Amino acid sequence: MSDQELYAIAQQRIDRRNRRWTIWAFNLAGLILSVAALILLGDTAYSQLAAAVFMAWAGVFTLHTIVAALGQSRDGDIENEVAKLRKATTYEKPKRLELSEDGELVDLEDWDENEAKAKRRS
Repeated sequence: MSDQELYAIAQQRIDRRNRRWTIWAFNLAGLILSVAALILLGDTAYSQLAAAVFMAWAGVFTLHTIVAALGQSRDGDIENEVAKLRKATTYEKPKRLELSEDGELVDLEDWDENEAKAKRRS
């Protein structure tokens, strides 16, 4: 992918996250307004209605918070999995080592050739 394509994808993700949290902020503002209405209408005939609206809004706000948090953690989990998969695809097989005459570990450059020679000797 080119840098421009990656930039466009990152921009879309950030815009989606900002929209999610902006809607959450408006929901929080509505919850605060319902608390204010509950306080202002506490001694009137509408106090039970205000309490019912507050309780309903609190339930919606709680559900919205859970959904927004799950969405946020999902994005992070996807990015972590992609990073793991990229790392797994770039895995390089470790080199074969052998002991030299003096007991040092050395790379065995031509493993297949050495193996073929050993079979020919047998």
